[in-house]
Amino acid sequence: MAFMKPDINPDDIPYDSERIVYRALKEQLTNDFVVLHSYPWLRPDRDGALREGEVDFIVLHQEKGMLVLEVKGGELRYKNATWQRKKHHGYEVITDPFKQARCSMHYLVDRIEKQSGGDVRGIHFSYGHAVVFPHDYYSGEIPPGADEALILSRRDMDSIDQAIERAMASWPRREKPLTNHQWRRMATALLPEFNLFRPIVGTVDDVFEKIQEMTDEQIELLAGLYDENERIYVTGVAGSGKTQIAFDRSVELAKSSQLTLFVCYNNHLAEHLQRCLREHPEHARLKKWLKITNFHGFARELIEDAGIGWDPPKSAELLAKFFIEEVPELMEQAVILAMEEDEQVEYDAIVIDEAQDFHSRWWEVLQCTLLKDAENGILYAFADPVQKLWDWAPSNPPVSFAARYTLHRNCRNSRWIARTSTALAKTEAKFFRRSPLGNKPKIDTVPSIVSMKGTVMKVVEQLLHQHGLRPSQIVLIGPKNFENGSLGDIQQIDDVPLTGDVRIWLHGNALLVTTARSFKGLEADAVLLYDLDRISIGFSTVDLYVACTRARSHIHFFATGKQMIAEIDNAIKAVQQEFGT
Repeated sequence: MAFMKPDINPDDIPYDSERIVYRALKEQLTNDFVVLHSYPWLRPDRDGALREGEVDFIVLHQEKGMLVLEVKGGELRYKNATWQRKKHHGYEVITDPFKQARCSMHYLVDRIEKQSGGDVRGIHFSYGHAVVFPHDYYSGEIPPGADEALILSRRDMDSIDQAIERAMASWPRREKPLTNHQWRRMATALLPEFNLFRPIVGTVDDVFEKIQEMTDEQIELLAGLYDENERIYVTGVAGSGKTQIAFDRSVELAKSSQLTLFVCYNNHLAEHLQRCLREHPEHARLKKWLKITNFHGFARELIEDAGIGWDPPKSAELLAKFFIEEVPELMEQAVILAMEEDEQVEYDAIVIDEAQDFHSRWWEVLQCTLLKDAENGILYAFADPVQKLWDWAPSNPPVSFAARYTLHRNCRNSRWIARTSTALAKTEAKFFRRSPLGNKPKIDTVPSIVSMKGTVMKVVEQLLHQHGLRPSQIVLIGPKNFENGSLGDIQQIDDVPLTGDVRIWLHGNALLVTTARSFKGLEADAVLLYDLDRISIGFSTVDLYVACTRARSHIHFFATGKQMIAEIDNAIKAVQQEFGT
């Protein structure tokens, strides 16, 4: 029995002539044949206008090729060089059925060549056409443009399998049958998959607009506290707008001519906020009063400006120890030397972001050495204890704050992403009632790290072309840095360069490939988490949580480890059950 496309009940076919042929082909041909019924086509004519047509049947076989069948019912004849059909008032001229079949045949060959990208060309397979008259016998001479082997009449309906074989054998044969790859490409060319989908870019724009509104509300919410307190410690869940609030507060302090230091842990975050400051409409005035930096870079600048030697160790372990044990003392010395030279190195106000990752000695040097009024000077700190990356950082800040406030509501991520993130981290977060739902997170189970590259590249191409996202809206986050991950030997994806430099990414010139720790504090519309194998010392549950919460509206996981896949899948299913979707 042949494979029929579509596979329908023949009784549903409106024309009796086609019903007869459909049944005969389905029942008599073997399962080596694929038969397409009522296949439409459309192509431009010479004048550019679209011309439409329909193929009654296309018979396909991997070895024998393709045969196009035109079916004609009723009583017909060929006379006076025209084809005619009998009507109640006599005969009327109709289109030559062999010409119809031939025209459709050439269209199909062209389509196969074009849609297969040249993998299947007319020279690769046998093709031809025939005409079926299921109601009639015939007599007389064969019309020009036809051949006895290409005429299937009523007497052939009980042995149509033999008639099809005879017709296909009448056309030029190819030395080799189609390969399995070519056979699949031909099927795809004739039966393409066409899906309508809502592009992510539309969801992204909607999510971003709503997120900005909710972040502004968080800023206004804290405004009253600033009026009454000059020392506030703000904790908040990931995505609660802490960094935006901290930046906004720093700008307001600078506007009031308060010399302000904004200091965070992540260098990339500092660079991003420096760019935001440069793009601020009052930048010319603000740059005099506001300095934005990360702690490590600030420490080096302060120490070198004082003329003190800067010689950090090379190894990561010794470098961490160096910044904890030696750098604070060197900073204190630098401040003393600067003050002896009457240089201004103290600040009226200090704002600390990512405070959960600051060592006790860093707190001490910032408050006691760099703040003009160590006891009462303006000091605001923003932290998320769940995102704490280092065991040596204190659980509670070693500074006395007049007020503490907790931001419980997520206003950066869509609800899908926020809840999936908290499910993975086994923590909680609240939302605004109008928080956008966003897209359900996607997960690809990848057989191995070796096959990771191709899977990720394909999805990136879809985001860029099908979903209309810009490179600056996409970030790829892995357990290892760019060079040491599965994408390390890839220079570009679909002509878009890959980079590990946030500054290049922020300018929209490349796709960013980075780690959760390097991207902490930053955000993107779409985050792709790749090379996910297992939770380890180098990639902890905190890293996974941080990475997830960097995405505003779309997140895609690429995992290989069974346990990792199970944890992510269970988190998504739990949220799906909660949302009832």
